[in-house]
Amino acid sequence: MIQLMELGELTSCLIIRRESRFTVRVLVDGVEREVHLGNTGRLQDYLVKGRKGYCIPAESGRLGLKLIGVEEGLYAALINTRLQEKGFELLVERGLIPWLDGCRLAKRNVRLGDSVIDYLVECRGVETLVELKSAVMDLGGRIAGYPDAPTSRGARQLLALAHAASSGLRAVVVFIAGIPLATGFRFYCGVDKKICKAVVEAYRSNVVFKAVNIFLEPASRSVVAGSLELPVDLSCCLEESS
Repeated sequence: MIQLMELGELTSCLIIRRESRFTVRVLVDGVEREVHLGNTGRLQDYLVKGRKGYCIPAESGRLGLKLIGVEEGLYAALINTRLQEKGFELLVERGLIPWLDGCRLAKRNVRLGDSVIDYLVECRGVETLVELKSAVMDLGGRIAGYPDAPTSRGARQLLALAHAASSGLRAVVVFIAGIPLATGFRFYCGVDKKICKAVVEAYRSNVVFKAVNIFLEPASRSVVAGSLELPVDLSCCLEESS
């Protein structure tokens, strides 16, 4: 494992229920309170009553804490998308991702048609568009999945990347597998058929699909990385289109 960042204060809690798209009710030191949730996915594998969670102080807002992880054995799934992004940025800056060797983050939030793509990365003079997707579904066998909810935004971004790749630009989708010690990534076709069509178009347009493992190690209060090139399985989409 690679330690990416220390989090400092880490507060344990017990999950009670999801309150809204951006809030979860938890028990902290015997007191019920709402905490911020930085992930719009369903997270049904993790936001389960009685599961142990981990929070850090919120930078702003009324809630004071934000839920970033849910315990799995000695580790915890990293469900906070901003920390997933920070972890990825650190991996690129330190030159630790083999398939992004010699690259640097040139720009964030890149406008592409009616979509916004996370990064423009420059690799030895070649520009690459990079979009991150949070993959925190647990499909069993330490396989991470995405998506766990319909995502029209995700489909639009994939189609925008497909168009860019067809025009000669390099485009990469990176799934951040947030489950501890993930061994692979598999696209999940059970919640959104439209995004599967976008995956097929992107794949056929030479958009590259990658996956890296970033999760939480509560003992060291750190965000850590596991495998930086997980096997990627898009077969459920590609088989449906054949």
